[in-house]
Amino acid sequence: MLKSIFIKNFALAHNLQLEFQKGLNILTGETGTGKSILIGAISAVLGGRVYSEIVRSGADKALVEAIFDIHSLSELKNLLKEKGLESNEEIFLRREIPVKGTSRAFINDIPITISTLAEIGDLLVDIHGQNEHQSLLRKETHRYFIDGLGKLSAELQGVNQAYLEVQRAKEALQNLEIQSKMLAEKYELYQFQIQEIKKSQLQNDEDVQLENERKILINAEKIYALTTRFHEITDGNKENNLSELMGSAQHLLLELAEFSQELKTISQEFASAKIVIEEATRSVEEFQNQLEYNPKRLEEIEQRLATISVLKKKYGKTIQDIFHYLATIEKELFLQENIDFELDKYRKELTEKIKIYGEQALSLSRSRQAAAKKLEQQVIRLLKEIGMPKMRFRVDFLWLESEHGIFQHQGKTYQGDEWGVDQIEFFISPNPGEDFKPLAKIASGGEISRIMLALKNILAESDRIPLLIFDEIDAGVSGQIALAVGKSIQSLAQTHQIICITHLPQIASFGKAHYQVEKYVDDGRTFTRVNVLAGENRVKEIAGLMGGKKLSEEILQSARQLIKEAAEQGAGD
Repeated sequence: MLKSIFIKNFALAHNLQLEFQKGLNILTGETGTGKSILIGAISAVLGGRVYSEIVRSGADKALVEAIFDIHSLSELKNLLKEKGLESNEEIFLRREIPVKGTSRAFINDIPITISTLAEIGDLLVDIHGQNEHQSLLRKETHRYFIDGLGKLSAELQGVNQAYLEVQRAKEALQNLEIQSKMLAEKYELYQFQIQEIKKSQLQNDEDVQLENERKILINAEKIYALTTRFHEITDGNKENNLSELMGSAQHLLLELAEFSQELKTISQEFASAKIVIEEATRSVEEFQNQLEYNPKRLEEIEQRLATISVLKKKYGKTIQDIFHYLATIEKELFLQENIDFELDKYRKELTEKIKIYGEQALSLSRSRQAAAKKLEQQVIRLLKEIGMPKMRFRVDFLWLESEHGIFQHQGKTYQGDEWGVDQIEFFISPNPGEDFKPLAKIASGGEISRIMLALKNILAESDRIPLLIFDEIDAGVSGQIALAVGKSIQSLAQTHQIICITHLPQIASFGKAHYQVEKYVDDGRTFTRVNVLAGENRVKEIAGLMGGKKLSEEILQSARQLIKEAAEQGAGD
């Protein structure tokens, strides 16, 4: 709901601060006092069209600020989140209109585009009497209202899910068809690669083992010399070799061990070390005995490593990578050899998903048509009550044929999406003998406002727009019809915040809050101000609407009675 608005240098509004209430807010005042200026300011702060001429003479810019409570508006919160805008329970909107240059928009002091502001506005307000911010004039909202009236959210969810399943199946089939084409192009290549890899008879870690063997063969002479020298030092024929010296040392330690536990431990550790050295000596000797320089074997290794290197360049950095690539292309080749079976399976799955979608979409369409018949009857009845007995209302359904559609019925194919197959639009025939025309193309002003009032009342539960503004709704009505219009507005105010400009006491009497707009002159300049009316001040204003400027006690009493009856009717709703 709109909590408050601040208007500065906007036409006759020099410095205007106003707070609004829940329910029905009435604006009254003589013609030309600036009531529509207030509505224009609300439209401006919600992204409506503005011109520099609206800036008050002598000012460099006009400013409109508004605070909205959005705690229950999940759709608006989602929109703000999508656009990266933070929101709490309230949002602060601002529109600056300069004399020169383009206007600027802000939400919570963060700059936004005018188009974003208008998107926000479309979810906050319907202004009836102007061409902007009228959700029911947008064809795409008609389906939403029918679904809400028919309480079809569960059926719609089923269609939505079925559509997603169709899209997934379609995407899977398309991907497989692309893959099939790609595999067909690479079939011979994959066959050659598989044959090449398998023919090589690679073994895990074969390259590592061959590199080690190659290193030994290349350095065989040096290795032999070093192992020979090692043997001479550790266990050679020369005196005082390591083995003899360690044997002598061990005898000394055994004698010393008799004198100290610590020396005994050292002797044991030395004995273990001697064993390790002896084992290492034998291992080196065995390695030397096995050492043989074999040029033929070295050549074989070089050739094998060259083969492996070629395979690595083609299929992977390691032998493990080559095996992984082999498994992948074998799988791809198997798939290609069985692709017709897979394609047939995917096509059958898509056909089944389309069938399920069609059944659910058809069921939803029939439910919508039943809800539309109910809406037509209710609208015509309510239009009669508010003085439009000759008006006819119709809900049109259209299915769009398309060879690429996913909805099939009676041998034809139609477009379908997550919302179903129905193109829904409201049509009006204002007078007998006149053709039905789209709701968006009928006459503006009081007539369209009353049509909107009727529709809004019937669709109140499914209407997601929290604020409704009615301008010119009382044009051409009076007496009991005016009373019926007032009661209808008051009924709608149970579920919406409403701002209504009126000249009729019957409508004004239903207001929960009443604002008087007046024009005054100060120091040679004209200003607009708004007075909050209550008690006898409100009685006098409504009496003025009833009987002109001269307020007799009889007229005042009639005004009191009208207010009382309106309150009683409101309490009875």
